[in-house]
Amino acid sequence: MTDCDFCCLPGARWLYVPQLRAHVALMSDDGVVSPLPNDGRWRACDLCSDLVDTDDMARLLTRSLYILRILGAPIPDGGAELEGMTMVMMANFATVLAGNPTKTAL
Repeated sequence: MTDCDFCCLPGARWLYVPQLRAHVALMSDDGVVSPLPNDGRWRACDLCSDLVDTDDMARLLTRSLYILRILGAPIPDGGAELEGMTMVMMANFATVLAGNPTKTAL
């Protein structure tokens, strides 16, 4: 069974491939640019797929962080660390949400 690329739970049933591929990079405070690696193809479970289809980035991020915490990932409780993690996730998710993706069943 394939994991969802958004929430990391098993049960991905959908594949999104952006028509207009967004390339995202992050810049550190000292000016170092680091591209976020992904091939532009995102697998999604039914719940995350609904959020992608409605372009609901806020709920997609909230769901992803919540599930990652349940799965034992070290998610900060707040502050600059959580804000930084959220920005990285949002930038990475934008590669599919901003790219007018095609959706196909897996």
